[in-house]
Order: sequence, then C-alpha cells, then structure tokens
Amino acid sequence: MTDENGKILWECSFQLWGKRIHEIEHESIEQNLRYQGQYLDRETGLHYNTFRYYDPDIGRFTQPDPIRLLGGFNLYQYAPNGLTWVDPWGLCFSSVKWKKGQSIWKKGKLSEHYNKHVGKQGEFGDISMKQYHEQMEKFLLESSYNFKEAKIGNQLIKFDPNTNRVLIGHAKDREILSFYKAQPSLVKDDPFTDAINEALRKTGLSIKDVIYK
Repeated sequence: MTDENGKILWECSFQLWGKRIHEIEHESIEQNLRYQGQYLDRETGLHYNTFRYYDPDIGRFTQPDPIRLLGGFNLYQYAPNGLTWVDPWGLCFSSVKWKKGQSIWKKGKLSEHYNKHVGKQGEFGDISMKQYHEQMEKFLLESSYNFKEAKIGNQLIKFDPNTNRVLIGHAKDREILSFYKAQPSLVKDDPFTDAINEALRKTGLSIKDVIYK
C-alpha cells in the first residue's frame, strides 16, 4: 500500500491460500483487506467474506456454502486454485447476481438469438420466445460435474456436453449474451472451444487469459 506520492506505507507477503507470511508497517496503519471480498478480523485471524468466514491457515471457509450444492460439492472450498480463481462473495467462482426476467438479456439479444437459434436453425424445436427464455433460465440454474465453464474477461461460458447447450453471459453487466445448442455441422473444434475462441476474438484477449472451472 502506498500514499498519493507513491511512498510505501504497508506491505505483506502471503502464501497461495491467503496465509500471511510477514507483514511490514512502514507507518502506523492498519490494513485489513485480504483476498478479493475479504476483510481481516484481527481477533480471530479469520477473513470476513460477506456471507461467511474464511480461514487462511487451512484455505477453507469455516461455515458451509449458503447456496449449498449450487456452489459445488465441497461446501467449504474457496476455489480449486487460489492463484487464478476468486470467490469474492464466498459463494462460488462464477456466482453472478443476474438481472431478473427478460431484462437479463442484453438489449436486443433475446429476439436476435431466438430468431437465429429457434426460427432459422431449429435448435430447440418449435417453441415460443417465452419458452426459449425459460429454457435459458433453467440452464442458468443447473449444476453438474459434466458441465464445463470458462471465464474470459467479463464473458462467462457454460457448456453442457450431453445436450450441446451453450450459455454466454457478461459478468459485469449481469446480462445474457447468447444461448444456443451447438450444431455438429457448424462446429469447428468442439462447442466449448469454439465458444472460447469467439469470446477471445470479441474481447481481444489471449488464451492465457482464459480461466477454467
């Protein structure tokens, strides 16, 4: 931590899961910010994480996940890799407070993707726009070990290999960008890789920026 002139006021080294190695206070200052979304409780040594407490000595939460199995089968896990994964709310890696109703879709995207993936390509059969939206909402809430997820910048990708369903959302805007069933005739590599490559193209990021769940 520095002041407005760049002078170092506080510094600290941490192990991968957030355990403090050594802390140096160059000035009389108490800096309690830790991992993203965490605040140090100096009496207990635990990190307050909005919904529960995190123990940096063991790299686990001290209370079970409040959303239960929706956050994964390990109810006390922070994240599989503390270097590249974050859990700012103490819930799960890709936990986003999505907008409600059809406003969850980025402006114009619901009709655009309904016309493309239902009307033109027939990926979901003969269903209404309302039913298409409801199927997207259902998949948004589903959880399975078979699902694959990735984060590229603010874009989140969720893929079900059993049904070829692909959901793409924007974490910061809390909006859905696309929902479709990958068609074998249109797949280049595989549906998940294709979605990642398209996200990389749109964001201008590189493969090293992809975070997998």
